[in-house]
Amino acid sequence: MLIYPPGELYQRGEDRCQINVEASSSNAMRSCNDLGYVASNLDFNKFKVLLKDYASEKESFACFISDIKSFDPDLIFISTSNGSLYYDINIINILKVIKNDIIIILKGALFFNAQENFLNSLNLDSADYLIMAEPEFIAPELINAIFFDKDKIPSIQGICHKKDNLWQVNNLTEFNENLDSLKFPERSLMNNKLYLNPLTNKPMATIVTAKGCPYDCIYCLSPVIGGKKIRKRTPDSVFDEIWECFHLYNISDFFFKSDTFTADKNFVKELCEKIINSTLNGKINWVANSRADTIDEDTIQLMKKAGCSLIALGIESGNDESLQLMHKNTTVEQNINAVNLIKKYDIKIFGFYMIGFDWETEKHLEDTKKLIFDLDTDFIEISIVTPFQGTSIYKDSKVVGKDAFGCTVNNKLNNYRKKILLEYHLRPSYILKKLKDKNLKPQILVNYIKYGLRLIKNCLK
Repeated sequence: MLIYPPGELYQRGEDRCQINVEASSSNAMRSCNDLGYVASNLDFNKFKVLLKDYASEKESFACFISDIKSFDPDLIFISTSNGSLYYDINIINILKVIKNDIIIILKGALFFNAQENFLNSLNLDSADYLIMAEPEFIAPELINAIFFDKDKIPSIQGICHKKDNLWQVNNLTEFNENLDSLKFPERSLMNNKLYLNPLTNKPMATIVTAKGCPYDCIYCLSPVIGGKKIRKRTPDSVFDEIWECFHLYNISDFFFKSDTFTADKNFVKELCEKIINSTLNGKINWVANSRADTIDEDTIQLMKKAGCSLIALGIESGNDESLQLMHKNTTVEQNINAVNLIKKYDIKIFGFYMIGFDWETEKHLEDTKKLIFDLDTDFIEISIVTPFQGTSIYKDSKVVGKDAFGCTVNNKLNNYRKKILLEYHLRPSYILKKLKDKNLKPQILVNYIKYGLRLIKNCLK
C-alpha cells in the first residue's frame, strides 16, 4: 500500500513546501506524485499495489482500517511531513497493533541525513525503514531488497534502517542525474480528479521538470535534499508526459514542478516551442515557479504563448537587507520589475513572502507589508519561517516564528500575518478585480468564495 493517511491535508509530496493546505491562504492540494512514481517504478508482475490519498478523498480513519484488513498488505509506504509527523507516528503504532508483521516505510525530508540520536529520540518503534529523499529512485530499490535481497539493504543510500533496534543512517551522498530513466507516475492508480486547479476547476497534474537548486537561501531545504546541481529532464521527456496526461487521462492543466523553472532559459525555450508547434497548442494551461533574477521578456512572452497562466514568484521580503541576510540574493527592485513584466503579458502571479527571521525589526516587517500591497499580485501567501533540519537557519537561528515541526511559537507574529492577509484580500479593489476577471466563470467564482471563506476562517481563529 502506498498512501497519504486520513486526516488534515498536507503537501506530503513536497519537500520544500510542506504546508497544511487547509491552513494556507489560497494553496490547493497537489497530486500524490511521490506515490505515483513509487508505483510506476515497481514491477507489477511482482507486486500488487493499492495507492490512495485518504486525506484528499476525505475518507475516514475507519475506512482506512477497513482497507488495511481487506487488502492485507505486506508493506505500507507513508509520505509524512514535519507538521504531520506525530500524527503519522500514532497511525503506524495502530497499524502494528492490527497487523504486527506489516513492514512500514516512512518517507520524509525530516529524515534527511539525520543524526542517529535524533531519530532514536523520536517514537519511531513502529517504523521499519525511513526514506529521506528521492523516493522515486530509492523506494523501489528498497522494496525490492526487502522482499528479494535483504543483504543489499545496508548499502542503499538515502535510507535509515535498524540494527539492534537502533537507527542506522545511510546518508544520501550522490543524486541520480538521469531523471528521464524514471517511468511517469502511475496515474491510472491516482484519483486525478482530486487535484484541481482553482483557476479552471479542472484536474491538474504535477510534472517534475527538474530537481536541485543552486541557490543558498538559508531557510530552504531544496539544495540540501535535492542537491545544488540542477538535474533536468529533457524537454522531449517532459513533453511526452504532458502528451500522455492529455490523451490518456484527459488532463489539460499542469504544474511544472522545479525549484526555479526559468533557471535554464534554453530548456524553457525548447519545451515551450515543442508545445507551440504541437497539436496541444492552445489546449493546455500550466503554472510554474520562478525567481525575479531569472526572468526576461523573451522568456515570459514565450511562456505565455505556450499556455502559462500563472507564475509563482518567491519575493520573500520588501527589504533589501533582509533579502541579503536570507541569501536570497535578489533585490526589491528586481522583484518589482519581474512582477511588472509578468503583468504585461497577462499572466497571473502568486507572490510568496516570509516573515519571522530573527534579525527582523518592525521596519523590515512594514517594508514587506508595503511591498505586498504595492505589487498587488493576484494571490499571496505569507509564511512564517520554519527552521527545517538541514537548513542554515536551523543551525543558526535563535528566535523564529515556528519550530522545526512547523508549530507556531510566536503568536504576535502569527497575528501580524493574519492581519495582513485579511486587509489584502478584503480590499474592495481586490474583490472588484476578481469579479472583473475576463476568465471568470460561475464555478471559478464559487472557488474564489470557498477559498475566501477558508481564509477568513483561518485568520479569525
